[in-house]
Amino acid sequence: MPATTARWCPVVLILAATTPACSADDPSTEAGAIESSGAGVDASGPGTAEPAEGSTGADPTGTTGSSSATSPTGAGSDDAGSSSGDDPEGIPIFVAQGMVGRTTISCDDGHTWVADRAWDVEGDPHLCGSASPVSCDDEGATCSQVWFDGTCSMEPCDCGHSPGFSKGIAYGGGRFVASWGWGWPGAIAASTNGVDWTTTLDNDTFGGLRFGGDRFVAASRAPQVSADGLTWTASAEANFEGADGVTIWSVRRFGFADVDGGRFVAYASGDSSTDTLVSSDGGATFWRPSAIPTDCLGEGPGAYGDILGGNGVIVMVDGDGHSCRSTDGGDTWTSSQITDQRIASSGVWTGEEFWFWGWGNRYRSTDGAVWTTEPIDADADVGPVARSPDGTLVAVNNVWLGYDAQVFLRSTDGLTWDTLPPGAFAPSHPIFFIAHGLAEASDACPGA
Repeated sequence: MPATTARWCPVVLILAATTPACSADDPSTEAGAIESSGAGVDASGPGTAEPAEGSTGADPTGTTGSSSATSPTGAGSDDAGSSSGDDPEGIPIFVAQGMVGRTTISCDDGHTWVADRAWDVEGDPHLCGSASPVSCDDEGATCSQVWFDGTCSMEPCDCGHSPGFSKGIAYGGGRFVASWGWGWPGAIAASTNGVDWTTTLDNDTFGGLRFGGDRFVAASRAPQVSADGLTWTASAEANFEGADGVTIWSVRRFGFADVDGGRFVAYASGDSSTDTLVSSDGGATFWRPSAIPTDCLGEGPGAYGDILGGNGVIVMVDGDGHSCRSTDGGDTWTSSQITDQRIASSGVWTGEEFWFWGWGNRYRSTDGAVWTTEPIDADADVGPVARSPDGTLVAVNNVWLGYDAQVFLRSTDGLTWDTLPPGAFAPSHPIFFIAHGLAEASDACPGA
């Protein structure tokens, strides 16, 4: 699909929805949402019907990836994606992605955040052109949204089931690429400066987006792959299915691990079933592990937790404090308990250790099996987090908290966190993901 260019200029295509936006297998709330704020929920997005033959099974291709993965050491969390070794020159920035199509950037190593923008401010077509401010916390408020057939309607403001629900941002090859939309059709968009965004795939929804092995992959039952974030190709359907044979539509978390030539890993769940699928050919096909314990994960990685890779290990961590790891490229998995406390952060691989945070502690491990707990000095919980190649960490306090309750944090060691003062960022819609990369100059970040 050709790209369109503007500060944010979606191409609203009229396509037929292949399934209902919210299927019956979908939990009514994302685990932890009510516990944190009572605001956000995660719902099933539309998918497609029967999977293509050969799309699942134990690594049917027998390959270890179509190209070598090239995640730079210490590049940050898998939320931030990674880039190839041939990255162009650019300005180092963090980009935070939030609900209602929001982004904001930092080009001073996380000290301040600028160029805050969102669909409701811009009158985006996914909101029927409405420029009325949206508040995800206002009970009884209504929002205008576009359905798959192009119909505009006024709906109760449910940011967790909306075109603007943030589902992942990644950096690679000199470009940031982000996905929005859950339960309602959203968009994938790309930017070279983190400020001006171009819609490159419209009228669809995905459960996550990552970069690895020189490509972007958007995860769902109908995955999409792109070498540049601009032109997308449909992959074989991913047959997420519970042990009881029930079809699962909702990908809750997606990650890339720079192990065994590169592995994309997707975790999905429905009303009572879960499934994990792995791709070893750059997202072209997905296969099911041969052995994964039923107690490997509690609630599973979703809004809390992450899927990371490092040191030859793939790790899935969930909000219940479970760790599930694989040392053979995702074919077999073993479980361990990190903590009986809540983990509310995403994770990072530092080049030596996996790091996660929750309720006043940092949890670190070199192998995903043995974890060390250390207290942190912070005024707020650590939620979505990203790490620069130089070791700077930036975070927001919780994915479900926005507006007056939103806090931006910064750290250089993961233990002592500075709370950014008023005026250093614009409190707004909840932030779910943060990425680091090299950007072209903009008015907000002109560079040297």
